[in-house]
Amino acid sequence: MKKTLMLLLALALLLALAGCGRTSAPAPQEEDAVSEEILNGLSEAAVPAEEPAPQEESAPQEESAPQSAFDPAFRFSTTTLDGTAVDESILADHTLTMINFFEPWCPPCIAELPDLEKLYEAYAPQGFQILGVFSTEEGIEGVVSNASLSYPVLRYVPEFDRFQTGYVPTTIFVDGEGQIVGETQIGSNSYEGWEALIKDLMG
Repeated sequence: MKKTLMLLLALALLLALAGCGRTSAPAPQEEDAVSEEILNGLSEAAVPAEEPAPQEESAPQEESAPQSAFDPAFRFSTTTLDGTAVDESILADHTLTMINFFEPWCPPCIAELPDLEKLYEAYAPQGFQILGVFSTEEGIEGVVSNASLSYPVLRYVPEFDRFQTGYVPTTIFVDGEGQIVGETQIGSNSYEGWEALIKDLMG
């Protein structure tokens, strides 16, 4: 009788252990799958520069377009200081566009504006243009007026976020197809320094 009871207890214990093993076995796999999904989501969110990639995959026509097509990533819509609407089409008729991110509270930014105006006047006939971009409204009208700027001065919009370096002035160059050319320039420059760079980029 005791043997039978012990056998029954042993069998019950084995069944209980087998049941725990069965329910616990899939758990790590499910956790691993969830962890991988979370990590994949975090890695995509942590690299914002890769966010446009899925859009390009879902629109193969844009991706397979010739290299001369306008860069689909370079889109913006803003206004000039006087309220005129401006978008990326302002780039199309120019061989080279200098986009100068500046602020009215930044002394190096203000100091180079007269030289930028001279460059604009000198090279505009060759297809060169300058776009000034600012985000601080206070004082901007006086700065633009004092420098006698004739090139467009645009309000900052979120589409420009990807060009930020954390410093002003920051300057980038774009061709007529919306493609970034040359390297991002951080800091102000002299007339001669900018002129040499512009000549090199325009060929």
